[in-house]
Amino acid sequence: MAGQTHDRLHLIAVIADTKSDNLVHELAEEAGLTLTLVPSDFGLDSVRAFETGLSEALRLIEAGGLEQEALVALADQDDIWHADRLEKGVVALRASGADLVHSDARLVEADGETVLQHSMFAFERRQRRPGLRGLLYRNNITGMTTLMRPRLLRLALPFPPQSGVHFYHDLWLGLLAAATGGVHLIREPLVDYRQHGANAIGAIDRRQGWRGRGKRPDAMWLRREAAAYALARYLAQSTFNRIADAVADGRLMHGEARLSPLRPFLKRLRGAGTHLWDATRLALRGNIGLARIATGFAVVSLGRTVWTMREALGAGLNAAVNAFDTRLYSLSPGMLPRPPSSLPKTNKSATDHKEIVDLRKEPRWTPEFTATDPAVTVLVPTLNPTEIFAGIVTALDIGLGLAARGYRVRFIATDLPVSSPGTSRSFILHRLGPGVDAETIADRISLHCGVQSPTLPAHCGDIFLATAWWSAHVAEKLIRRHGYDQDRFFYLIQDYEPHFYAWGPEYADAMASYDFNFEPIFNTTLLRDYFAARGFGFATPDTLAFHPSIDIARYSRGKRDSARPGPRRLALYGRPDVPRNMYATAVETLARFVEREGLDPDDIELISIGQTHGDVTLPGGLTLKSLGKLPWEDYPDYLCSVDLGLSLMYSPHPSHPPIEMAASGVRVITNQFGPKDLSQLSPAILSVPATAPDLADALSVAWHADTVPQQEREIDLTKLGLDPELMIDQLAENLASRLPQDQG
Repeated sequence: MAGQTHDRLHLIAVIADTKSDNLVHELAEEAGLTLTLVPSDFGLDSVRAFETGLSEALRLIEAGGLEQEALVALADQDDIWHADRLEKGVVALRASGADLVHSDARLVEADGETVLQHSMFAFERRQRRPGLRGLLYRNNITGMTTLMRPRLLRLALPFPPQSGVHFYHDLWLGLLAAATGGVHLIREPLVDYRQHGANAIGAIDRRQGWRGRGKRPDAMWLRREAAAYALARYLAQSTFNRIADAVADGRLMHGEARLSPLRPFLKRLRGAGTHLWDATRLALRGNIGLARIATGFAVVSLGRTVWTMREALGAGLNAAVNAFDTRLYSLSPGMLPRPPSSLPKTNKSATDHKEIVDLRKEPRWTPEFTATDPAVTVLVPTLNPTEIFAGIVTALDIGLGLAARGYRVRFIATDLPVSSPGTSRSFILHRLGPGVDAETIADRISLHCGVQSPTLPAHCGDIFLATAWWSAHVAEKLIRRHGYDQDRFFYLIQDYEPHFYAWGPEYADAMASYDFNFEPIFNTTLLRDYFAARGFGFATPDTLAFHPSIDIARYSRGKRDSARPGPRRLALYGRPDVPRNMYATAVETLARFVEREGLDPDDIELISIGQTHGDVTLPGGLTLKSLGKLPWEDYPDYLCSVDLGLSLMYSPHPSHPPIEMAASGVRVITNQFGPKDLSQLSPAILSVPATAPDLADALSVAWHADTVPQQEREIDLTKLGLDPELMIDQLAENLASRLPQDQG
């Protein structure tokens, strides 16, 4: 950057790893660059890092009145700008009138010298002018080649929320620019892109065209295409929504944006025909790879329509009519009319037993003992980031922790196909965080799918870690059938799982898993004590138990605005589809509370977070409004705007929200269950019996209580077990006599 022929430069550096600020400051000073450092208290992925940096750039531009003269370029930390990268970008931006210009790039090795490909556009078979819809088939914009006007930033910020599988910042910026001020390509390479093992994405050779994916159209292919189509549809809708908001608030004029190319993604039940036409057009032009993507989108879009119509008019309709008639005739005469005896009898097809029995208990692969070294084999339901919940994250972190301590770790998805192995691997490795030798640890980790592969690599010395009752059955069967040396597996117990089900097969199978030959690892001493109280002999005081992996400081250091205008805010952890979160009890509690206190909209605002659901009317003209799942990055700040919390969990396992709320300075009401009493962690938590009258009484106490002092926000989680890192240390010591460690 310092060697640019365009010399009016200001560097904004986001310290995404939380620790490189001194190094960046020294390098900028040596290069004579004007520098603004943007620190971060926690590690940021590339998307959030760029969002943070662009926000700071826009702030500086607006504060300095530089809207007409300032331009913004993106830079990756290790790629190399050609000396005229900015100068040619400025010329192209002014000549084209576009809001964003980008260029081609050379692909070089990690040394920055050896040229692998002279054109990323040729190497990746990128379209030079894909258009707005074409960007959603395949993005052709590389972020570190871009230069843009501030008005594009004002439209693009903040980025749409995302979870797990990330869309990339350059695609979002490109979509908005293509829909409004335009995108212009500089056809020559102005940047050298380093290709190495730590790339967030990396360049991909697409010259094989249709065969580049190497997969025939089957169920796994359809799942991958569905994931890609879902992301494209999400971004199309987000683009439409953002521009609609900009028109509504006057940032854009009516007719200034061109959104018609997005219609196939915005239509409720149509769009497949347009995607199929795109596929034909692309194929005729020789863009076979893109034609394959467009065809996949057409198949998924058509399948969506067919499935919807079938549900509305097919079996779902017949089932609804039959259910109504059954209830109708139950009134009188008490039974359904018999069909006419003259009606010919039809032979109904028999149901395959696999549709009845629970196949989750069965390993769907055969171990192939070809691995050179034994490993800890972690069995998890899924490795797809968007399907991963907190319990699976805990299991992944234990596996990563063991890999960091020298053990080989094999993650196996037991229930669901892996949509994108590369995305799953990136998601998991990103959890390593800063300050570790990521490349060495990554070499010890492998990901596998037990649903897609008939055989998986194994070693007779492998040790299994089960993470749910059905994966405990899988581990037990693999050990018994295939003669592993280690006949005892580890079992991560994160709740009393039989209580998830009514009395029946699943309840019985979950109970049966506690009779296997395993070593337990409990998520909190509370859960361990609950098992002990129920007579399970494996729940001894010296059994490994760890406290929740909650970064208390992330919440306790948040600044609360005591002068915030308007009514006080109550946040409910509302998840109607999860019975143990007791949504109906929570709503009854709120109704009793607001009625008792005589509250109206001037007094209190009722918000539900956790799962999207419909509004609920309550006494006093109040309405409970759902915000759904909040983005992880925004969650702590939002909690600092909350005064009261209501978070229920009818289970011995302590859920995270009550603890996070209390650390944020919220007076929170939760329920007791067996030995669970979270009020022992902080006076900010009121833990009472799980009945609406008791919970409403507690809310009234919290309503009239003083604000939460800082000392009550500093929560000591060691009361609930070992620090997770200390637990993994002890687990690693336990493994030392049974598994070799990698000395690399």
